[in-house]
Amino acid sequence: MGKLKHRTFNADRFLDKFQGQEVILRSFVGLWDGRLGLDTTSLDVPHFKEYLVNGDGDGKDDLLESLYMAYDLCTERGYEDLVSACNECSYSPDGNGKLPVECLSLKVRTENEDAFTLAYDRYNLWRAERFTIFSGKSAAGIVDAGAASSAFQAKLAEIFKDHKNSDRVLVRHYQEGAYTNFIVYHEKRVKAELIFKGTRMRPKVTPTILRPAQQDFISYNNETGQLEIEAGFEKEETALRKAFAECCLKDEDFFDSPGSSDCLNLARIAADDFDMPVDEDHSASLAELHFNIKQTHGPSFVVRSKNVMETLEKNYLRKRLPGGTIRRAVFKIMFPDDRRGKRIELSGTNKIKFKRATHAEDVFRYLKNWGIVVD
Repeated sequence: MGKLKHRTFNADRFLDKFQGQEVILRSFVGLWDGRLGLDTTSLDVPHFKEYLVNGDGDGKDDLLESLYMAYDLCTERGYEDLVSACNECSYSPDGNGKLPVECLSLKVRTENEDAFTLAYDRYNLWRAERFTIFSGKSAAGIVDAGAASSAFQAKLAEIFKDHKNSDRVLVRHYQEGAYTNFIVYHEKRVKAELIFKGTRMRPKVTPTILRPAQQDFISYNNETGQLEIEAGFEKEETALRKAFAECCLKDEDFFDSPGSSDCLNLARIAADDFDMPVDEDHSASLAELHFNIKQTHGPSFVVRSKNVMETLEKNYLRKRLPGGTIRRAVFKIMFPDDRRGKRIELSGTNKIKFKRATHAEDVFRYLKNWGIVVD
């Protein structure tokens, strides 16, 4: 599976946003309570940049990691997640709504770690998009998500220590409609590598800081028993699935019954009566299809079009689909609040790729209605 790429952190541009908002920077540095060797009473942006270049202290690595996490939320989506998380935590860090996202993110990190953590977890799950689907034995709910999450974390620490020689793991969770979402942070934290540019009089700090830990994602639908996992390696995916089933659903084999991974029926696209009905204010189309047909030399085709079904008809290929093998399909679903539309890529029997932080329930509802996702 393709994992999220690390972002380059331009600390110079990030910190320039705190000119006139030094009090936020001072409060943030104050979290380390003297472990940095900085005088917070007079700290300003130039002095903080200089500290990043030449400073020391046993808390510097932790500060850099937190600084990076705050920077990670400095996007349009990150801003939305910060505001939403603050509202849910009944916390108002920016009464007039005028703080730039950089200042808002660091302020929330300093003043309300619960709100920051919720925003950060949601943002990371939104960026994840390559999931493997499994069907559970039933539509069982998680009785106590908090206790289950703690047990899940302890179990993973035991597993990872055995085969990765590291028991550093953190499991966080949050509820989103019918879904209970888990973010698993694990492996050793990566030390920041800083790259400095500019002149001696005005050094520019351009650190490249890798994410603090590997991130894997689990999303479980309590109403359907469907599990979606994104993990870096197949072996870890299996460990996550079984540990989740044991700790959260009290049955290690909950997702390992015969047919549990047979969640997609791409052959349905070849049926004569295949159609893609959606709600009145939504629209859907098949944008890409990869398939083989049973013919001498085993030809394979890739069709990309704004309307693949119509293109297949015009080129006399649709009647060739039955009996062939559809390897991959890409649907495009348009929602009123999503100008670009949702691109859903399906392959094999249980591989799905789409940004699932919004309209995930709609996407799966449609795929089930169309007969693509096996109920």
